Amino acid sequence: MTRLILCRHAEAGRAEQAAALAIKFDGTAIAAVYTSPLERAADTARALAARHNLRLVEVGDLREIDFGEARGLTFEELPQDLRTALLQHPTEVRFPGGETYSELQRRVTNALDEVVDAHPGATVAVVSHAGAIRAALAAWLRMADDAAFRLDQRPAAVNVVDWFDGTPFVRLVNGTEPEVGSPAARRRRTMRA
Repeated sequence: MTRLILCRHAEAGRAEQAAALAIKFDGTAIAAVYTSPLERAADTARALAARHNLRLVEVGDLREIDFGEARGLTFEELPQDLRTALLQHPTEVRFPGGETYSELQRRVTNALDEVVDAHPGATVAVVSHAGAIRAALAAWLRMADDAAFRLDQRPAAVNVVDWFDGTPFVRLVNGTEPEVGSPAARRRRTMRA
């Protein structure tokens, strides 16, 4: 079994949130830490990698959806036709100069498949983004595309997926409590509470 610990990045500028996420994995033997190259994910992943004395591996395909010309705009600043399309059919929209949900999903799941394949029998941590994580979980759970938006992903949330013979088994979604570490680490944290 290979365990994939898929984390959403901490809020930008919240180093204490990234540090708290890293502490959740004390007592867990993590073989590698991968991250999206975007700063908010890489900052979070650096805290995790440093705490476990691991080298951080950046993978471009773990980044958030490419918003193209809409990057940096608020929803209200988008053209009306794009806002309407996002509200009615969010998974069918191609951002001008960017990508579609299905392209995001294919890109992210392919990257995560490679990560899992590179670490048979190990536990691997990946720090990415809400949209990328939702897309991967939806693919593995064979959910309808629009149902992915029903999967909450809070900042510094944890998702755990175990792989058995190439088949993903989703064990935890959007976890924020320290239930993801080893049983001994969970007992230590409980006793300190």
